[in-house]
Amino acid sequence: MNNREIDLEEETSTLFRTTSLTTTLMDQYMRSTGHEFLKHTVYDSIIRVMDGRQSCELNPSKLDSPSEACANAEHLLSVLDSIVESIFSSVEHCCRTLRYICHCLQKKVSSKWPHDPMVKTRVVSGFIFLRLLCPAILNPRQFNLISDTPSETASRSLILVAKCLQNLANLVEFGAKEPWMEVVNPFILKNKNRMIRFLDEIANVPEKPEPDDTFVGDPARDLATLHHICVMHKDDLLAQSTEKPILKKVITVTDMLSKHRQHYMDNAR
Repeated sequence: MNNREIDLEEETSTLFRTTSLTTTLMDQYMRSTGHEFLKHTVYDSIIRVMDGRQSCELNPSKLDSPSEACANAEHLLSVLDSIVESIFSSVEHCCRTLRYICHCLQKKVSSKWPHDPMVKTRVVSGFIFLRLLCPAILNPRQFNLISDTPSETASRSLILVAKCLQNLANLVEFGAKEPWMEVVNPFILKNKNRMIRFLDEIANVPEKPEPDDTFVGDPARDLATLHHICVMHKDDLLAQSTEKPILKKVITVTDMLSKHRQHYMDNAR
């Protein structure tokens, strides 16, 4: 399915950026298998932001006094330094099957866009950062990292941390649109090459791994979520089933489960 989406895409800048059946399934898979990775990469920094009183706010329009910007910038950069060290040293805690998928993605996009040397970096960052690490920082409760709701100050700080990390993952500095964020640019420049090496290392699993019997999830919840995804994207499944007949079985099972669910709901009333 990933290969099909790449085949249909014309521009690298929009690759996997829309919500489709493929990206929705990948999102769910990463959530199901990525908890240990998140604990080793972003958890400590999230707790640090939540437990501390120091803001990371840099936008002058959101500050009570311009003098706050210096201390806030120092705190933000300290959090960023800490979180990237955790991320860059946690490759082996990332699910090997996910890493193999990233390898396959790199191989496919490099074949389609051979003259774009950065496309294989961006395709991995688009999943690992845009769809896993940064969303977990923005909404740590949804990823079962915390149980308490972050304060307003902490929530805003987490937004800024995620924003800076995403720019680093995109290998893009802040510009004139947000001049107050330019203080982060030296951090981005300092870590660009490390980011590229990290993303390539994540994808450095060329052989399909054996199934991980140690994975512990919630099968009932995961199956319910998968059923919901298939229902929401049934038209896409139907369209792809002409090329991949096995998807017809997925549609049949989805319809069967939908009927069972409706029968259960009717009897429960």
